[in-house]
Amino acid sequence: MKTELLVSCIVAAAAIPGTALAQTTPENQKTDIGRVNASGAAGDGAASADNTPSATGVTRKELGGGLMVDENVSKAKSSVTRDFIQKQQPSSDVFQLLKFSPGANSAAGDAWGLNQGIIAVRGLEGGQLGFNFEGMPLSVASNWSVFPGQWIDTENTDVVTLNQGSADISSPNVNATGGNVDLFLHTPSKQRGGLIGLSYGSDNARRIFIRGETGNSADGTARAFVSWSHMDADHFRGPGKDTKDIFSFGGVKDWGQGSRTKIAMTYTEVMRDTYKNPTKAQWNASGVDGDQSNYSNNYATGGTNYYGLLKNPWRNLLLSAPSDFKINDALSINVTPYVFYGYGASGAGSVLNESSVGMGNTLSAVDLNGNGTTTDRNVLVYSPIFEDNTRMGATTKATYTIANHTLVGGLWYQYSRDQLYRRYAQASTDGTPMDETGEEFLIRDASGTVVRTWDQDTRDDFRAVFFGDTINFMDDRLAFDIGGKQLWLTREGINRVPNAVGRTEASHNPFLPTGAVRFKFNDQHMVFVSIAKGYRLLPAGALYPRYSATTAALSTRANPDQPSETSTGGELGYRYQGKIFSLSTSVFHYDFKNRQISAVACDGNACISQPINGGKQRAQGLDFEAGLRPYKNFRPYVSFELLSTKLQSDIPVSGDYLPTTGKSAVRAPKFTGAIAVDYDNGTLFGNFGFKHVGSQYATFMNDEKMPSYNTFDAAIGYRFAGNDTFKKPEVRLNLLNLTNKKYLSGIYSPTTNATATRGTNGTTVAASAPSYLIGNTFSAMVTVATAF
Repeated sequence: MKTELLVSCIVAAAAIPGTALAQTTPENQKTDIGRVNASGAAGDGAASADNTPSATGVTRKELGGGLMVDENVSKAKSSVTRDFIQKQQPSSDVFQLLKFSPGANSAAGDAWGLNQGIIAVRGLEGGQLGFNFEGMPLSVASNWSVFPGQWIDTENTDVVTLNQGSADISSPNVNATGGNVDLFLHTPSKQRGGLIGLSYGSDNARRIFIRGETGNSADGTARAFVSWSHMDADHFRGPGKDTKDIFSFGGVKDWGQGSRTKIAMTYTEVMRDTYKNPTKAQWNASGVDGDQSNYSNNYATGGTNYYGLLKNPWRNLLLSAPSDFKINDALSINVTPYVFYGYGASGAGSVLNESSVGMGNTLSAVDLNGNGTTTDRNVLVYSPIFEDNTRMGATTKATYTIANHTLVGGLWYQYSRDQLYRRYAQASTDGTPMDETGEEFLIRDASGTVVRTWDQDTRDDFRAVFFGDTINFMDDRLAFDIGGKQLWLTREGINRVPNAVGRTEASHNPFLPTGAVRFKFNDQHMVFVSIAKGYRLLPAGALYPRYSATTAALSTRANPDQPSETSTGGELGYRYQGKIFSLSTSVFHYDFKNRQISAVACDGNACISQPINGGKQRAQGLDFEAGLRPYKNFRPYVSFELLSTKLQSDIPVSGDYLPTTGKSAVRAPKFTGAIAVDYDNGTLFGNFGFKHVGSQYATFMNDEKMPSYNTFDAAIGYRFAGNDTFKKPEVRLNLLNLTNKKYLSGIYSPTTNATATRGTNGTTVAASAPSYLIGNTFSAMVTVATAF
């Protein structure tokens, strides 16, 4: 690994251009994020051949076809802009949009972004990243899982920014030990109009998107848009169908003198059938379409493998109102209030005996099928896991410039309530729920109480104070960044099923310092060094005991004192930003304590995310990306990552310890790389993307590995002249997995050991098989879009 890092550093150094290219980057070639006018009229951004963006906002100017931005911050950072986003298949989720960024190892649940995928960055999975929408946190409060397909339409995505190493001190996250991702909603156009897109693709995929823009108000100070999209598609493997509707609103009010308020809102409703995530043995036995890799299309009496039991309804509201107020030339204030609401269920079935039904630590006889007796055996019940989550918060930040100092300070507060519960409802004789939402036909015990095995009510009170100072010297060529965040975190758990621990509480008050230095040799060359501490609050499940649904015996003890995850990471980076191309490279190192790895625990087919304590972990690696500015209408891009990880602790399992010290981390391929090429002459356009993901371990004992894979995606399109009614119409064909490769695309649930292993104390730790995502087969989608 040390040799690979040395070779990569030499390659990166060799790519640094000489004095012949040492020219100032033209201002009109620099990225102007989020200012593209997407209604077909000239806006604030760069322009295409006829000096206006395309109907979807493509400018033809962005680095590497929109896969790179000229950054000026003192840490690793990568951004994907509209020039790339608006040429992807139109229902892509955030994980799919980041697939070529250095360090990002993403795996989609399907081709169309309808089902949950996974992402890991520098070997750290999505639950260790903060995800923010216009300044509001998106990760599920109970366990930090993320569902990117439920957030935002591709057409309304102006930019996605990935901070690979650490979150900003003002970022409202308590789980971002591995960095953060920021999303921004489309900024309303200054001109009246809109956009409409119609798509049809493989697996009967159908989509419609409509957006209307008000344009500037009479006094030029306000504008807004409203949009709606609908998507539905059959499953590419196994039985099932998914639908999704997103309603969005965005508004901007300019107050004058550089002050403004933006309102960003999306509301999503999803109804999904569930894909099965098989073990490697199941995959090897049946492949993409086999019975072992998929849920059954037919109900078998007494079974829970029927896809009709596994509906996944969900709805969520994202609402943020970031406001910037410029008080004077030295002082500005940003206030971002936000509200998140999410409600839905993960469908599942259970087979129980009426004489022995557990609710918490109590056992009783219950009439499960409504026939008036409590003696029936092997009764099928519908037993979805519900989550009802509300969180409200606000971040206030002040920036003050005095002499060569730029001072930043602020407050963050968030209150959230997350209710996670599992209750029983009646199922029909054909294996389907009497009500697929799980809200009707509820089963009650003799006292009239709804029977439930879980009923967790978690209440969070999060507060933070942050501060920082950027000190500039030598006409801003040299800058020192210092700062820190003090957090006060209280998590209260109220257990509403009969149990021995009715209420628990965990309080943590970490301080997170950060520091960085950057030096600009000239307008093209810059180096930086950064160091930061990260923190991830333990998921809410640690507050609650769990009991068997059939015996009421304790299966998992509450552990509110379990330590949370902490990290210390550093980077050394270099950037070149020239007239012809730009590149960025960084060497990084991080150390973790109490590393929490998201695993998925299943009770029957009902699964929830829960952490495995991986102890100490260390990693180092190198990230690299480079992009060309437009050259004869071509804009290529390349990125790669080299990564070496090492566990530094034996993992406690079942009263013993697995000998994992010295093993490699899970979900951490040693090499990932991407090559993409974009061509766009204003009329004819297309792109091609190649991604390689190296093999990666699926267990902490490194006794099972997911093979490496390569994927190839492409797109081709044509823009027409249009008229006064239909402005800049275009047709686009997206092709995914061109070679129709059948492959495992990601590790859905890692485990400690795939084969029975002797622990350090001499006992045998039983085997537990990891499960995997299956990559989509060849898929195609054609889209017709026009501004109006």
